[in-house]
Amino acid sequence: MARSAKTFQVTIRNSGQTIACTTDRTILQAAIAAGIDYPYACATGNCATCVSKLEEGKVSLLPHSDAALGKAQLKSGLTLACRARPRSDVTVNWLARAGG
Repeated sequence: MARSAKTFQVTIRNSGQTIACTTDRTILQAAIAAGIDYPYACATGNCATCVSKLEEGKVSLLPHSDAALGKAQLKSGLTLACRARPRSDVTVNWLARAGG
């Protein structure tokens, strides 16, 4: 492999699925690739549609809008699936309802 990206397990509690996600992909990218109907709109960290509770594990966040996820929300354990890259095995639970 040209890249040395590590792979972690991401459990998406809403769907009951555990998927593989490399450290160079976001949780949202991995979920979509696995066929999971994860709620999202902009995928750039601006709209908060993919806001999720980080129940277990660690992620690193790519740049995002404070309007989508502020410091208080980060401290309370929320994350943006479109900007979160796993740094350990992770369990997330999205807060939005997909598909009504």
